[in-house]
Amino acid sequence: MNPSPYPRPFNSAHVRARIVKILLVTGAIVTGLSIFFEALTLAFPPPTEDQELAENPFGAVIVLFVFLFAVLSVLIYIATVVVFLMWLYRASDNLLAFNPWARPEYSPGWAVGWFFIPIANLFMPFRVVKEVWQKSGPPEEDFVVAPSLPATFTVWWVFWLLASFSGNISMRLSFNENVDESTATIVSIVAGTLSIIAALFAYLVVDAIDDKQEETARKIKLGNFAEPPPPPSNLQMPDTLAPAP
Repeated sequence: MNPSPYPRPFNSAHVRARIVKILLVTGAIVTGLSIFFEALTLAFPPPTEDQELAENPFGAVIVLFVFLFAVLSVLIYIATVVVFLMWLYRASDNLLAFNPWARPEYSPGWAVGWFFIPIANLFMPFRVVKEVWQKSGPPEEDFVVAPSLPATFTVWWVFWLLASFSGNISMRLSFNENVDESTATIVSIVAGTLSIIAALFAYLVVDAIDDKQEETARKIKLGNFAEPPPPPSNLQMPDTLAPAP
Protein backbone atom coordinates (compact mmCIF):
# COMPACT_ATOMS: atom_id res chain seq x y z
CA MET A 1 0.00 0.00 0.00
CA ASN A 2 1.36 3.40 -0.95
CA PRO A 3 2.00 5.79 1.93
CA SER A 4 -0.29 8.73 2.41
CA PRO A 5 0.90 11.89 0.64
CA TYR A 6 0.33 13.81 3.86
CA PRO A 7 2.68 13.55 6.84
CA ARG A 8 1.40 11.90 9.96
CA PRO A 9 1.09 14.17 13.00
CA PHE A 10 4.38 15.24 14.51
CA ASN A 11 4.61 14.87 18.28
CA SER A 12 7.77 16.32 19.71
CA ALA A 13 9.85 13.94 21.82
CA HIS A 14 11.76 16.84 23.36
CA VAL A 15 10.20 16.64 26.82
CA ARG A 16 10.83 12.90 27.06
CA ALA A 17 14.40 13.42 25.89
CA ARG A 18 14.98 15.99 28.63
CA ILE A 19 13.64 13.62 31.28
CA VAL A 20 15.87 10.81 29.98
CA LYS A 21 18.92 13.06 30.12
CA ILE A 22 18.12 14.16 33.67
CA LEU A 23 17.73 10.54 34.76
CA LEU A 24 20.98 9.56 33.05
CA VAL A 25 22.93 12.28 34.84
CA THR A 26 21.24 11.50 38.16
CA GLY A 27 21.94 7.81 37.76
CA ALA A 28 25.59 8.47 36.93
CA ILE A 29 25.99 10.61 40.07
CA VAL A 30 24.30 8.04 42.31
CA THR A 31 26.38 5.23 40.80
CA GLY A 32 29.52 7.27 41.36
CA LEU A 33 28.64 7.68 45.04
CA SER A 34 27.91 3.98 45.28
CA ILE A 35 31.33 3.21 43.80
CA PHE A 36 32.96 5.56 46.32
CA PHE A 37 31.45 3.78 49.29
CA GLU A 38 32.15 0.36 47.79
CA ALA A 39 35.80 1.35 47.45
CA LEU A 40 35.80 2.36 51.12
CA THR A 41 34.75 -1.17 52.08
CA LEU A 42 38.10 -2.41 50.73
CA ALA A 43 39.92 -0.26 53.28
CA PHE A 44 37.31 -0.55 56.04
CA PRO A 45 35.72 -4.02 55.90
CA PRO A 46 32.17 -4.40 57.23
CA PRO A 47 31.59 -5.98 60.65
CA THR A 48 31.95 -9.76 60.70
CA GLU A 49 29.46 -12.16 62.25
CA ASP A 50 31.51 -12.54 65.43
CA GLN A 51 32.14 -8.81 65.76
CA GLU A 52 30.02 -6.37 67.71
CA LEU A 53 28.61 -3.38 65.86
CA ALA A 54 30.25 -1.02 68.35
CA GLU A 55 33.65 -2.50 67.50
CA ASN A 56 33.41 -1.40 63.88
CA PRO A 57 30.86 1.44 63.58
CA PHE A 58 32.59 3.04 60.60
CA GLY A 59 32.45 -0.18 58.61
CA ALA A 60 28.77 -0.59 59.47
CA VAL A 61 27.95 2.94 58.32
CA ILE A 62 29.76 2.37 55.04
CA VAL A 63 27.84 -0.85 54.40
CA LEU A 64 24.59 1.01 55.08
CA PHE A 65 25.46 3.68 52.52
CA VAL A 66 26.45 1.03 49.99
CA PHE A 67 23.07 -0.63 50.42
CA LEU A 68 21.11 2.63 50.18
CA PHE A 69 22.89 3.82 47.05
CA ALA A 70 22.58 0.37 45.48
CA VAL A 71 18.80 0.42 45.97
CA LEU A 72 18.59 4.00 44.68
CA SER A 73 20.68 3.08 41.64
CA VAL A 74 18.31 0.24 40.76
CA LEU A 75 15.23 2.46 41.06
CA ILE A 76 16.77 5.18 38.89
CA TYR A 77 17.92 2.58 36.36
CA ILE A 78 14.39 1.18 36.01
CA ALA A 79 12.94 4.67 35.60
CA THR A 80 15.60 5.53 33.02
CA VAL A 81 14.89 2.41 30.97
CA VAL A 82 11.14 3.06 30.96
CA VAL A 83 11.43 6.72 29.94
CA PHE A 84 14.19 5.96 27.41
CA LEU A 85 11.96 3.43 25.65
CA MET A 86 9.05 5.89 25.71
CA TRP A 87 11.30 8.50 24.13
CA LEU A 88 12.61 6.06 21.51
CA TYR A 89 9.06 5.04 20.57
CA ARG A 90 8.06 8.68 20.05
CA ALA A 91 11.26 9.52 18.15
CA SER A 92 10.81 6.50 15.87
CA ASP A 93 7.16 7.35 15.29
CA ASN A 94 8.16 10.82 14.09
CA LEU A 95 10.15 9.51 11.13
CA LEU A 96 7.05 9.33 8.93
CA ALA A 97 6.11 12.84 10.01
CA PHE A 98 9.38 14.09 8.53
CA ASN A 99 9.03 12.07 5.33
CA PRO A 100 5.94 9.94 4.54
CA TRP A 101 7.91 8.12 1.84
CA ALA A 102 10.80 7.22 4.14
CA ARG A 103 9.48 3.69 4.87
CA PRO A 104 11.47 3.05 8.09
CA GLU A 105 12.76 -0.48 8.42
CA TYR A 106 11.63 -0.71 12.06
CA SER A 107 8.23 0.29 13.41
CA PRO A 108 7.99 2.19 16.72
CA GLY A 109 6.78 -0.99 18.39
CA TRP A 110 9.78 -2.98 17.21
CA ALA A 111 12.09 -0.10 18.11
CA VAL A 112 11.17 -0.92 21.71
CA GLY A 113 10.56 -4.64 21.33
CA TRP A 114 14.06 -5.51 20.13
CA PHE A 115 15.42 -4.67 23.58
CA PHE A 116 13.54 -7.64 25.05
CA ILE A 117 14.46 -10.36 22.56
CA PRO A 118 17.48 -12.44 23.66
CA ILE A 119 20.51 -12.44 21.34
CA ALA A 120 18.83 -9.90 19.04
CA ASN A 121 19.04 -7.31 21.81
CA LEU A 122 22.82 -7.41 21.43
CA PHE A 123 22.72 -5.60 18.07
CA MET A 124 19.19 -4.78 16.89
CA PRO A 125 18.55 -1.82 19.26
CA PHE A 126 21.72 -0.20 17.95
CA ARG A 127 20.44 -0.55 14.39
CA VAL A 128 17.14 0.98 15.44
CA VAL A 129 18.81 4.00 17.04
CA LYS A 130 21.03 4.34 13.97
CA GLU A 131 17.98 4.45 11.71
CA VAL A 132 16.23 7.01 13.91
CA TRP A 133 19.29 9.23 13.68
CA GLN A 134 19.75 8.88 9.92
CA LYS A 135 16.06 9.42 9.05
CA SER A 136 15.39 12.28 11.42
CA GLY A 137 16.53 14.82 8.85
CA PRO A 138 14.44 16.69 6.27
CA PRO A 139 12.99 14.74 3.30
CA GLU A 140 15.70 15.82 0.86
CA GLU A 141 18.27 13.82 2.83
CA ASP A 142 16.71 10.59 1.50
CA PHE A 143 17.85 11.51 -2.00
CA VAL A 144 21.49 11.69 -1.01
CA VAL A 145 23.84 9.37 0.87
CA ALA A 146 22.63 8.70 4.42
CA PRO A 147 24.51 10.85 6.96
CA SER A 148 27.35 9.05 8.67
CA LEU A 149 26.72 7.99 12.23
CA PRO A 150 28.61 9.97 14.90
CA ALA A 151 31.26 7.93 16.72
CA THR A 152 29.50 8.58 20.03
CA PHE A 153 26.71 6.18 19.00
CA THR A 154 29.09 3.24 18.59
CA VAL A 155 30.97 4.07 21.78
CA TRP A 156 27.67 4.23 23.67
CA TRP A 157 26.59 0.80 22.50
CA VAL A 158 29.97 -0.82 23.21
CA PHE A 159 30.00 0.50 26.78
CA TRP A 160 26.32 -0.40 27.22
CA LEU A 161 27.11 -4.02 26.36
CA LEU A 162 30.22 -4.07 28.55
CA ALA A 163 28.28 -2.58 31.47
CA SER A 164 25.48 -5.13 31.01
CA PHE A 165 27.86 -8.09 30.91
CA SER A 166 29.95 -6.92 33.86
CA GLY A 167 26.82 -6.08 35.86
CA ASN A 168 25.52 -9.59 35.28
CA ILE A 169 28.83 -11.06 36.45
CA SER A 170 28.86 -8.79 39.50
CA MET A 171 25.36 -9.87 40.50
CA ARG A 172 26.28 -13.55 40.20
CA LEU A 173 29.41 -13.07 42.30
CA SER A 174 27.48 -11.24 45.02
CA PHE A 175 25.30 -14.34 45.52
CA ASN A 176 28.23 -16.74 45.45
CA GLU A 177 29.43 -17.42 48.99
CA ASN A 178 32.64 -19.04 47.71
CA VAL A 179 33.87 -15.79 46.16
CA ASP A 180 36.01 -13.43 48.20
CA GLU A 181 34.15 -10.23 49.10
CA SER A 182 36.97 -8.01 47.88
CA THR A 183 36.89 -9.68 44.46
CA ALA A 184 33.13 -9.20 44.19
CA THR A 185 33.54 -5.55 45.24
CA ILE A 186 36.21 -4.88 42.61
CA VAL A 187 34.05 -6.41 39.88
CA SER A 188 31.10 -4.31 41.08
CA ILE A 189 33.23 -1.15 40.93
CA VAL A 190 34.30 -1.99 37.38
CA ALA A 191 30.68 -2.62 36.36
CA GLY A 192 29.57 0.65 37.92
CA THR A 193 32.33 2.59 36.18
CA LEU A 194 31.36 1.12 32.81
CA SER A 195 27.72 1.99 33.43
CA ILE A 196 28.64 5.62 34.17
CA ILE A 197 30.55 5.86 30.88
CA ALA A 198 27.63 4.24 29.03
CA ALA A 199 25.21 6.71 30.63
CA LEU A 200 27.30 9.71 29.60
CA PHE A 201 27.45 8.57 25.98
CA ALA A 202 23.74 7.69 26.07
CA TYR A 203 23.16 11.31 27.08
CA LEU A 204 25.00 12.44 23.94
CA VAL A 205 23.03 10.03 21.75
CA VAL A 206 19.65 11.18 23.06
CA ASP A 207 20.70 14.81 22.82
CA ALA A 208 21.92 14.42 19.22
CA ILE A 209 18.71 12.75 18.00
CA ASP A 210 16.51 15.19 19.90
CA ASP A 211 18.35 18.21 18.48
CA LYS A 212 18.14 16.80 14.96
CA GLN A 213 14.41 16.10 15.17
CA GLU A 214 13.61 19.50 16.63
CA GLU A 215 15.71 21.22 13.97
CA THR A 216 14.01 19.24 11.21
CA ALA A 217 10.56 20.06 12.59
CA ARG A 218 11.43 23.76 12.55
CA LYS A 219 12.97 23.56 9.09
CA ILE A 220 9.96 21.96 7.42
CA LYS A 221 7.57 23.87 9.70
CA LEU A 222 5.86 20.97 11.40
CA GLY A 223 3.44 21.69 14.21
CA ASN A 224 1.83 19.24 16.55
CA PHE A 225 -0.61 18.39 13.78
CA ALA A 226 0.77 18.74 10.30
CA GLU A 227 -1.75 19.70 7.61
CA PRO A 228 -1.69 19.53 3.80
CA PRO A 229 -0.10 22.63 2.25
CA PRO A 230 -2.55 25.39 1.22
CA PRO A 231 -3.28 25.91 -2.51
CA PRO A 232 -1.09 28.43 -4.34
CA SER A 233 -2.28 32.00 -3.91
CA ASN A 234 -1.21 33.15 -7.40
CA LEU A 235 -3.79 31.09 -9.32
CA GLN A 236 -5.84 33.15 -11.78
CA MET A 237 -9.50 32.50 -12.38
CA PRO A 238 -10.26 31.22 -15.91
CA ASP A 239 -11.93 33.72 -18.23
CA THR A 240 -14.96 31.49 -18.60
CA LEU A 241 -15.61 31.72 -14.88
CA ALA A 242 -14.80 35.39 -14.51
CA PRO A 243 -17.78 37.61 -13.59
CA ALA A 244 -19.27 39.70 -16.34
CA PRO A 245 -18.29 43.40 -16.32
